[in-house]
This record gives sequence, C-alpha cells and structure tokens, in this order.
Amino acid sequence: MESVAWTDRYAREDGSVFLTGMQALVRLIIDKQRYDQTHAESVNQTFITGYEGSPLGGFDLEVVGQLEMLNERARTIHEFGINEKTAASAILGSQYADSGDVDAFWYGKAHGTQWIPDETWLANLAGTGRRGSMVLLCGEDHRSKSSVSPGTSDWALRSSFVPIFYPSSVSEIIELGLHAIHLSRWLGVVTAMKLVTPVCDGGSTLDLTTTKVQPRLPEPYNKRFHPIVMALGALPMQQELVETKVPLVEAYVRGNNLNRVHWSDTGGPTGIITSGKSFTDVEQALALLDVRVPTLQLRVSWPLDRQAIRSFATDHGLETIYVVEEPGPFIEEGVKAALLGVDGVRAVYGERDESGAPLIPSYGEVDPEILAQRLATRLRTGVNASAALARLDQIEDRSFGPVPRVTPMSCGGCPYNTFRDLQGEKPGGAIGCSSIRAIGAYDHGVRYIPTMGAGGSIYSGTAPFNGNRHIYQYLGDGSYFHSGRGAIQSCVQGGVNITFLLLYNGAVALTGGQQPGGQRSVSEVVEELLSLGVGRVGVVGETPYRGRASNVHNYSLDKHPQALSDFKQLSGTTALILDKECATEKGRRNRRHGITPSQHVFIDEEICEGCGDCYRQSEGCAALYRVPTPFGDKTQIRQSSCDQDGLCVDGECPSFARVVPATGTTLRRHLPAELLDETLPSPRSRSWFQEREIYTLYSVGRGGTGVVTISHVLAYAAMLDGLHVYLANNTGLAQKGGPVEAPIQFSRTHQPVFHRLVPGAADLYLGFDLFRAAEPGNLRYADVERSVAVVSTTRIPTAEQNRHPEASFPEPDALRDIIDACTRSEEGVFLDTYWMAERLFGDTLFANVILLGATFQSGGLPISAEAIEAGLELNGKQTEANIQAFRWGRLAVADPERLEEALGPLTSTPGDVKEAQRQALEQGEARELHDRALADLNVDEQDAPLVSRCIRHLVSYQDVSWARKYVDTLKMVRAAESDHQHQGLTAVVGRSLHRLMTYKDEYEIARLLVWGDAQQKMKNQFDGKIRIERFLHPPVLRWLGISKMRVGAWVRWPMALLYRMRWLRGRRLDPFGRMACRRVERELVDWYLDVVRRLVSVLDPTNLDACVELASAAEEIRGFEQVKVEAANKVRQQVAVQMRSLEVERTAGGSTAR
Repeated sequence: MESVAWTDRYAREDGSVFLTGMQALVRLIIDKQRYDQTHAESVNQTFITGYEGSPLGGFDLEVVGQLEMLNERARTIHEFGINEKTAASAILGSQYADSGDVDAFWYGKAHGTQWIPDETWLANLAGTGRRGSMVLLCGEDHRSKSSVSPGTSDWALRSSFVPIFYPSSVSEIIELGLHAIHLSRWLGVVTAMKLVTPVCDGGSTLDLTTTKVQPRLPEPYNKRFHPIVMALGALPMQQELVETKVPLVEAYVRGNNLNRVHWSDTGGPTGIITSGKSFTDVEQALALLDVRVPTLQLRVSWPLDRQAIRSFATDHGLETIYVVEEPGPFIEEGVKAALLGVDGVRAVYGERDESGAPLIPSYGEVDPEILAQRLATRLRTGVNASAALARLDQIEDRSFGPVPRVTPMSCGGCPYNTFRDLQGEKPGGAIGCSSIRAIGAYDHGVRYIPTMGAGGSIYSGTAPFNGNRHIYQYLGDGSYFHSGRGAIQSCVQGGVNITFLLLYNGAVALTGGQQPGGQRSVSEVVEELLSLGVGRVGVVGETPYRGRASNVHNYSLDKHPQALSDFKQLSGTTALILDKECATEKGRRNRRHGITPSQHVFIDEEICEGCGDCYRQSEGCAALYRVPTPFGDKTQIRQSSCDQDGLCVDGECPSFARVVPATGTTLRRHLPAELLDETLPSPRSRSWFQEREIYTLYSVGRGGTGVVTISHVLAYAAMLDGLHVYLANNTGLAQKGGPVEAPIQFSRTHQPVFHRLVPGAADLYLGFDLFRAAEPGNLRYADVERSVAVVSTTRIPTAEQNRHPEASFPEPDALRDIIDACTRSEEGVFLDTYWMAERLFGDTLFANVILLGATFQSGGLPISAEAIEAGLELNGKQTEANIQAFRWGRLAVADPERLEEALGPLTSTPGDVKEAQRQALEQGEARELHDRALADLNVDEQDAPLVSRCIRHLVSYQDVSWARKYVDTLKMVRAAESDHQHQGLTAVVGRSLHRLMTYKDEYEIARLLVWGDAQQKMKNQFDGKIRIERFLHPPVLRWLGISKMRVGAWVRWPMALLYRMRWLRGRRLDPFGRMACRRVERELVDWYLDVVRRLVSVLDPTNLDACVELASAAEEIRGFEQVKVEAANKVRQQVAVQMRSLEVERTAGGSTAR
C-alpha cells in the first residue's frame, strides 16, 4: 500500500495525486508559480477575486484555506467580490500595478459571466501588464441543478473576443489553465476557462507529468497595455484585437497541439467534432455502440482553429461531420464556416439533422446514452450496438411504484422558518435559500424567482396593474450587498406597497457559507435603507437597533408574527430585518471551536401524539423525525441537526422540554466495544474485479449526511491500493438535504474519465438513503444481471413529509422490492444504519460509515480494508469512531447474530406502559380482567402484546371500570369477526379505541410528567448535570392569550397531586371538564363506540376490508386542543359518509337476498 498525505495534492511535484475540480484550480495557481521559479526571472504575483456561485461555490474557500502556502513563493491576494461586475473591473485594475507582473483570476457562474461583457470588452482592449495576465474562470450549470436557469458563457465571451479553453476532465483544468495564463501573458488578451458542473464537482487521480506545460510561442509579440480606452482612441485597439491577436490565438492553439484527433486510424466517411464535457460523452457513446470514428476534440472552443478543422476533414476523407456540443449551436456555426467550400465534405450536422429535425439537444446536459441513440443509425455500427440499444430500451421501459421525491429543504433553525406566517400572502422569492420555497413541498410558496437582487424590481412592474396590493419580498443579505439596493430604490421611486424581508444571517449559505462581500452591520444597513427612502424599518432579533431614527421599530424574535402583521398594514416601501444567524453556519462554527449549545429542546415521546403541529409551526424543520412506537408514530428531535431555535415549541402540545446543561456538561458520546480487524473474517470474494477493466460504483443519498465525504475517502483508499479513480459527484442544492449522487469508477490499468454513467453501468448500487435508492432516475443505472445493491433502510422524511406530516411513508419492504427488481436481489444487503449508529455511538452521523463497512464485507468494493481505514484516518475527523463504525458495519454482514447480541433488543418498553403494568399487577381485579380478556379475545401473537398494554394503560389512566368498557367492546367485535374467520377489525378497533379513551387531559399529562421515563431518558443523553424545564400551556394562560410557560422540577409535586384527582375526570366538579376540547374528547369516546356497534351490525364477508378502513379513520384524530378538534371534525364527517354508504349497501344486499 502506498503512502499518501492530504498535503500531497499541492506539495507533490511528481507521481500521482487525487484532486477535486476545485483543488485542481488551486493546484493550477501553484503550478504556474513553480513554472515561474524555473523559467522566469521572478514569480508573478497573483490576484484572485470574483463572486461565489455553483459550480465554483467552494473555490474561494479552497483558495482562502491555502493562502499561506500560496504566499510562500509570491504574493497572493484573494478578495471576496461585492458582485461579478466589481470583481471583473478589479482584475483589470490589477494590471495597472507598477510591477506589471500580476496574474489575475476572476471567478463566477455563467449568469455572472453574462453580466460582465462590458468589463471584459474593456479589459480585452486595454490588454495586460508587462508580464501579467487575466483569466476568467467561468462555471456553467447546464443541468440547472443549483441555478435558477441553465447558463452558458460562450456567447458572452465571444462577444468580447475572449479565447475559451474548455477542459473535459480534472487533469485538463491544470494543463489548459496554464496555457490560458501563458497565452494571456504573451498576447495581452483576456482568456477564459469554461468549467462545467461535472468537471468542477468531479475528482480524479492524475499523473502529474500530464499536467506540465512547456508553451511554444509562435513568434515574439510586443504587447502593449492601454491604461486609457476611450472614444476614437479605442478603434486601433479593436483593430489590433480582431486582426492581429485573434489569428495569433489560433496560431498558439495550433503550435501547442491543444486540439486533439482521436481514433484517426479508423477512417470512413463520417467524423465527429466535439469539445469539453461532450468529448467524454462521445467517448462513452462510441464505446457503448462498440464503434470508433475519427473525432476532433477542440480543447479551445473559440476562436476555432480553422486550419485544424479543414485538415481533420480532408486527411480522413470525411463526407459527413457531426458536431456534438452542449448547448449548441456554438461550435457548429464556426465549423460550418471553416468547412465552407472544402472538397469532399457534403454536410455538417449538429443541432439539426438531415431533415431539419432536432438531433443533438441544444438545451440542458446531453448524456452519453442520448448520443448513442441519436448517432447509432448514422454510424457504421454492428450487432453489439443493437444489443446495447435494446438493453437501454429495456432499462428505460421499467415501471415503478410511487416513491417519495427527495427535494432540498430548509435546515433545522433556518431563519426563513421564522418568517413563516405571512398573513396569507405569497411573497416574492429571491436567489438563495428562499428559492427552496418555490418547490412543491413548500406549496410553491413564492410568486417568482428573480435574478440576483432584482426581486423588488419585478414587483415594481406588477404593482401598477394589480392595484398596488401589498406583498412581502424575500431578500437575503448576500443578495442585498450584491445588487439588492437597486431593487429597493426602484420600489421607493414607484411608490410600491412592498415589505422587504431582509434576512441578515451572515452567510451566503447556498454556496458554502461565505461571509457576504461588502457586509455591514445591522445598524448600518438600517441607516442605509432609510437613506434610500424606505418609509419604515423593523428589526426582529435579540439585539435591538439603538440608533436615533424614529421610524425604526424593534421586535424580539418571539414577536415576529406581530412585526409581520404591523408592516402588512403600512403603505409604501418598508423593510423588516431578521437578525438571525444562518443555522448551518452557526453549527459549523460551533463544532469547529468546540462550542456546545447552551440548551437542548426535546420531545417527550410518551406525551407526543404524532399530530404534526410542531412540523407546521417550524415549517417542516429538518431536525424533526418520526419514530414508530406501539402507540403509533411519534416525533423526536435529532440533536445533531437541531439549531435549538425553539420554533417547534410553539406547537399546541405539552410534550416539549428544554434541557439546560451545567457548565462542562455535553451530549453523551460513546464508543462501542472495540472491534479488532483481525477478529473479522475476510469479505466475500472480489474476483470479479480482476475480470473487469473498469469497476463502477453508483451511490446516492442526501446532502449534509457525508455522501461526498465517503466518495473522497474511497478515492484516497483506492489510490493507496494503486488504483486509478475518477468520481463525478452531482450535488446541486445538496447541502440543503437535497439529492446527491456520487458515481465512482476504479481501474487497475488506466485512468477512467466520465461525467454521466450509461444506464445499467453500476456494478455496486450503494443507497445511503432508502427513498433515493428506490427513485427510478437512480435505478436506471442499475442492472438486474450486473448490479449488487447495499442500502440503508432507515425511514428519513422528505421535505414534503416534514411539511405535511400526515403524509404516509411507503413500507420499506415495498421499496426494497423495487430495488431488488433492478439488481441482483439474492446478493443485496439492507441495513437500518441509523438505528445501528444510534445504538452503537449515540449519533446518526456514523450511519454512512457503517453502510460502507457492510458494503466492503459483502465484497462490493475493490479496495482493501487497510486502505479504507487509512482513508478514514486521512479524513481526520473522529478517526477512531469512524474506523469502529466501519468495522461494526462489516460485522453486520459477517456475523449478524453477534451484532444482535451486542446491540440488545430493538425496542424498549415505554415508561407509561411500565407504570401501567406495575399498577395493574398490584390490583387483583385488574389482573383478573387483563388475563381473562386475553384468553377470551384469542387475538394472534402479533396483536396480543398491544392489547395487553392497552388494558393495563387504561387501568392506570382511570380505573378498572374504564378498562372493562374497552375490553367489552373488543369482545363484541371479536365475536362478530369470528363468524367470518377474520381478526383485522379487532386489532384496529383496539388501537383506535385505546387512543380515544386515553385522551391526554391535564390528569394524564400530570401522570406522564411524574411517572413517565422521559426524564431519565433525557438525563441519559448527557454526561453530567442538567436542568430540565417543561413547556406547559394551562387553560388559564390559553384563555388569556398568553404563550406557554416554563416550569422546573418543582412541578412534579403538584402534578402528582393532580393525577390523584383523576377521579374527577368527566364529572360535574372536573375543573377542566367544561373546556371545549375536553367536551369533544368525551364525545369522541361515545361516538366511536357507536361507530363500532354500527360496524358490527353491518359486518359481512363482502365488506370486511371496508369496515377495517372505516374503523382505522379514528387513528387520524390526534393532537391537543384546537388541532385535535379540527382533526376530529374532519374524521367524523368522513366516517359519517362512509358509514351511510356501508349501511345502504348492507340494506340493499339484504333486500336482494329476500
């Protein structure tokens, strides 16, 4: 096994390294410094600026992290740009330096490139300093995975006469980037690199000898820098650029052999011209079709080397040429112009085919299988191609059952969740986290998504035509400092009735959490808004504005509904600032500095009704999740995801508790018993890898869970084992819980390169998330004869399910069947990794590493355990725990019995059940009722434990008489069912009736607060002393409109007394009995008993399933106070309709029988 260190990626000068796309850009800067050290009189200085945006969202952070190293050879400066335009002007400004030796780099996404042609045109006319250069790094998201719209830079760059270098792989970023620098230094032109998402998000092992550049300059050129570009004086500069420099660019490209011909020995009348990512797609498509044709790879896509294009056509005797690009027709137009009049070439096709119909899609990304299908009939293909296309058709024709769609969601504690109740208005959206609210899971909750910073400007054009109705307009602080001031001014000028909801969270959260460029304090922003003419400003936060302005109002965070209501009534342009830090960045910072939360919010599982009101109050907070219990699904809070903002506490529910740790007390972290590598058996045979030239892994999951980290660990591990690796992570809005795909290819013989897999290509199908693993769009990469699936079965709610908790989860077995139908089912591995992680480590963060261990042990990885563990060590985070998680995952496959013995029972008995059992056993009458009921009911083994628990619970809830009422009802149902050899109705009635008879009134809450085991469970989660506070909402406070009150441990004594007064429940002296909700709860018991009696009267073999469904409707009556009343009204109406239908059918059936 080779020796590898993290620092190798930048420090090594020879051999192999692993680099991501962003790291390759940093390596480019280092390598140009190394070149200067050996070939120039001095090392050029470096200036880097731009605006973060996918797919270059992490470039600035990578640069900042390496600034110390970059400054070792020569001065290197990075500035966060205010926006793309100011940054573009700044790189031109760097060329004015007296030293004349600055290499300047601008970075931004395609939408930013389209915003700066004025600046790039000026820079191209001015030229570069004496030894300086200007290079644009232009990120492009053709699939629009994390952009408002797909974008490309080609036309904007060509309009400014900027040469475009287009790398097709991670290694070409360095090689072509060095050429872009040298060309700019020599000729004085601005150059650009077109960087598409798959290349930027990708990663590769690469041989450093392939990235070294020795530029060959066609001729000496005496470039000049023009500090003043103005009026008639600019015309000679334009003439020099167009007539002299552009032809010299072509000469440089030709002289350095930058454009490459592949498969030149195949001959034939047909050829392909392509560029960048599309070259790799063409390569895969031809491999799929088992055919080779001459292919010209244009690594400089503008200006085109016309001589090379003509030579390619004539040297290979080509009659027909297909131009493959995305999106086109950019290169195609130049190719046609270059080949005009060339003998022998009859046609050039690209965007359109022979008949003028669409051929190569000119939108989005073009995947290899699309090219194979479109080009197959136009190339000389054989039987292998026909078989491959038929296999593609079989995969695409698969049908699947419904699978929940995983979409991005707001992080736990997101400030946008605070501004959640907008008085029934649908606000204007914005670039950034508020754009998530445009998806279906958030009820398409915004009117529009503007370009960056322009939201208010859009509505200033709408207002004159809709009566100038008031709206709210989202505006993040990043967008405000970028360009949002202009939108506010346009609204002020137009007298628009609009309230800007300016979220001051201190981070550009969608692109890596950078601090916004040009950030100012809240007080300064307030003053600035007033100076722009904003009529009134409100500040919602813990730190009030303390300036002198009279038209500024302060609100505490818990008064945000009042702030929204107040500002809705105002006319003109106003602004509400929410001063609340980005929850994700706050969590990262705290973890980085070892800061633990000062409080933790918990949900008492025994009190929770699973009604979902906490989800609604917190806008579907990502930290909430459902857990199955004997009494139905309950809600819990995942502490590792919780920001502790407490929005969920606003739910109409007394189950919430706040834990305040003493100084030094933290959440308990524990390691399981140490597993030694030598105690684990060898994995299943991996001989198949020796038979394959390339081994393909396709993994899927959700953002923020470590899927990309796992792929990088595997990449380093593979390099340690001497393998070549290429990965093509597809992340988009992943860090917001969105979809992540991380395909990887390994090879022992050569360096693989790909951007999108061909359907059916996966040897290993690795699902870190069950829903994502069952998605048809992912399963298209699995093959029933080739792919082995390893999948986590944990039920993780989607954004839709968190926002609408009444939505049901598909059964895991049903989703497994979908996966099994597309993979080698007999070899599949399915594990509940979250449950294992919680039991072993007390933290779900280790779930993915556990699945990695299971994957290895199943024989699914062509890498040694030693290398994988070394990769985990290189990652440097909780190394010991991660290695143990990997080994316990191996044990789950190698010896499941040993694992179960170590973990113990899957579930524990809830505290309220334990208490009920204890009390029931102390009372002879209760014991007799319980034992006789189980004997008389004769329910099956699966339902007997639940019925037993229900009876005992009813005794402790009220008394034996109350439990007997329950038992008598079940006996009636059981007797009716026995006549039809059926048991399902008894089980359903048992669950539903128990829920209604044990409604959680003040007496029951008192019992659970005193004798439930939630208190102990909370203590067990900490390693020291804690203080527990409960959030209660007594009737008097509710009647007075006062929010919940916090109570401490002292409340246990009055609660114990209150529980002993439960004999008052439902009687005239019951102090709580006259409340509307309590009256409804008592009525519900009688109502449901009547429903059951009516069901028994109509029960027959033809309507058993319908009766079971109707009886189960009562399970939807959950919650507290108004939440429960509304649920009850809805269910009672539904049941009334269904019951009438059943009775009519029964009556009609009886009449027919007579």
